Amino acid sequence: MAKIGYIRVSSQDQNLDRQISMMQQFKIDKLFQEKASGKNSNRPEFQKLLDFIREGDCVIVTSLDRLGRNYEDIKNTVAVMKQKQVSLNIMDAPFLNFNTGNDLLDTAMFDMFLSLLSYIAQNEREKIRERQRQGVLLAKEAGRYKGRPTDYALNSKDPQKRLVYKTVIDMLKQKIPVAEIAKENGLSRPTIYKIKKANNL
Repeated sequence: MAKIGYIRVSSQDQNLDRQISMMQQFKIDKLFQEKASGKNSNRPEFQKLLDFIREGDCVIVTSLDRLGRNYEDIKNTVAVMKQKQVSLNIMDAPFLNFNTGNDLLDTAMFDMFLSLLSYIAQNEREKIRERQRQGVLLAKEAGRYKGRPTDYALNSKDPQKRLVYKTVIDMLKQKIPVAEIAKENGLSRPTIYKIKKANNL
């Protein structure tokens, strides 16, 4: 039996250090790790994990939401693991690691708690989104909402994007058609129009 860990964060600017530290106590045989949103069910390292696991293995994750962003995704993943006769250890939900000696009872209890936890997690995400939406509306009403910062701007953190921005500005000043500017710089036309509007060109 192999102990296989899977850790994930949702974006490139987050780090995996905390989850790596948590995994060390389990003496993992193989660790899959990636920076990818849970909304994407075709995460490369996650797919490698599903291909790698064999009967008798134990997959260890720090929390249930590492497997996916909604109940259906998580349920499908657990179904695949069950089909391969692989056990699942969720660190922050040890009560899901049933071992009554009755496989049918263990499965029924696991499914029941999994459904409940998945519902709670999904409901909490929807509440967060609703609070964010309300916050944006209030900020707009107060005239404080500036929207998401554009990737292509004079103050962009990415020097390559700053260069592209300057190129777009120069081309707009030369009255080059938006479609041509977009194609030349590998950008969408809405992005070019946004830059054009922001600079009154």
